[in-house]
Formats: sequence, structure tokens, C-alpha cells
Amino acid sequence: MKIDIILCTHNSERTIEQCITSILNQTYKKFKLYVFEDASTDETLKILKGYRDPRIKIIASEKNMGTYAGKNFILKRFCKTSDYVALHDADDYSHHERLEIQSNFLRENDLVCAGTGVIEFWEEGMLPWTKHSGEWIGNKRENYYPELLVHDDLEKILEYLKNEDLYYKYLKFKFCMNGSVMFKTSFLNAIGGWDGRTHVAADTDIFIRTLANNNIRNVQKCLYYRRFHKNSLTARKDLGIKSDFRKKYNLDRIPVVEEALQGKNVVRDFYHPALKCRIY
Repeated sequence: MKIDIILCTHNSERTIEQCITSILNQTYKKFKLYVFEDASTDETLKILKGYRDPRIKIIASEKNMGTYAGKNFILKRFCKTSDYVALHDADDYSHHERLEIQSNFLRENDLVCAGTGVIEFWEEGMLPWTKHSGEWIGNKRENYYPELLVHDDLEKILEYLKNEDLYYKYLKFKFCMNGSVMFKTSFLNAIGGWDGRTHVAADTDIFIRTLANNNIRNVQKCLYYRRFHKNSLTARKDLGIKSDFRKKYNLDRIPVVEEALQGKNVVRDFYHPALKCRIY
């Protein structure tokens, strides 16, 4: 099996070395790591260029695209021959057996998409905005996602989106933790990648589209470590999970859910801005 890993970075100098090290130290070695460096203004690119591992390819954008557009750029241009595409967020790191366990899980269960359990931690030693959910020990907790998501779950999602009083249930509905996900490459290419026209919540959009004709599963082991901090998107007032901006995008998913419920594949177009990128 061949695995491509897509990692998008932006001003990630504090966390990028731990992230990259966790990937390079995987027990499964047959992978390519594509790093989309999204116009950082700190030392992220300098740090990335210091690695000499031939499995790493850096694509540096002249201007900020956003993580979903960056994923599309890499998927469309580079992910041609792999069996699976694994995602990773630059703030986080992975268990050293993640790729091996997760790729075998997809292959053995004939899946197009699977996430994993997640260990979440708050780097300042304080509890994050999710402090009232789950059991925190110190500054960490284990967070397990549903073992199985099926087409019929879309009915609940549609109900939550259409009823203002139930919208909070949509925000709490658990698909997968985005950075922990691995997709079948042929499936990602068939559905045109992510919604690259937004900077937030396109992970939920792609999970909804996946459920049109496929199940989603989550490995019931914590193979991914998610870092919370005060500048993370989920914590920001303007773009965070409770923001008006994100709510509008979420409500705009209603026709996507309706088409998926009819078994229609909602196909994107690999959209990303026409910007210059330098490859290292």
C-alpha cells in the first residue's frame, strides 16, 4: 500500500517539528508527506526546508489559500498513484503506529474513510472551550468518535439543521476528528476533493458527501493527539464553532444533505485560487 499524507501549515513554527517528527517516525514507512505551506509569516518554511528526508515535498504558496484549498492543490497535482490519503493538522501529532493500523483498518473493512480516537490536550495547562464534555485528567482527555456512521445518520443531521431549536445538536454531532482521517485516494478524486471556497467546516461537508453512498468508521484507539490553544479556529469568536460565519456555512449544507440522502454524489471541483506556488 502507498500512502500520501497532506499537511497544511500556517504560522506553525511552535508545533511543526513535533508534528513532522511524529510522521517520520511512523512504523509504516511507505508514504509521501506533502506539506502545503500556506504563506506563513513566521519561521515555519525555514524549519521545513531544514528537513532532508526524501519522503517530504514542500509546496509553498505566495499567498494564503486556506487549508481546504491547499488540500485540493495537493490532491489534484500529486496524489495520483497512492492507495490512501491521510490528513494531518500542523498543531497536532500522531501515534507512531497510526498509519499502519489505520491503513490496515481501511483495507480489511473495504472503507473509503476512517478516523481514529483522539487524545486532546490544552497546551497552556488550562481546559479549553470543551471543558464541560468528557473527562479531563490534568490537561488531557481521550475522545472517541462513533465506531460506525451510516447513510441514515443524514436524516438526523438534516433535522438538526432545519430546526433552530436542534441546531446545537448539529454542532455536537461527531463524525471524525479531521486531522485523524484517512481516505481512499480514488474516492477523494472521484468526488472532487474539498470545498475549497471556505476556510472553515469543509471537513463536515466532505463527511456528509461521503455518507451519500458509503459508511464511515472510526478506529477505537487513540492514534492522534490534538492540541487546543487560544488561537485555534475552534476557539476564535469570528470563525469558531459558535460563530455566525460558521453557522451560515453549516446551514448552507442543507441542500448537500438533501442530495446525499437521495444517494446523489455531490462532486466538488478541486477548487483553489490560481496562486503561484514554489516546490521544494
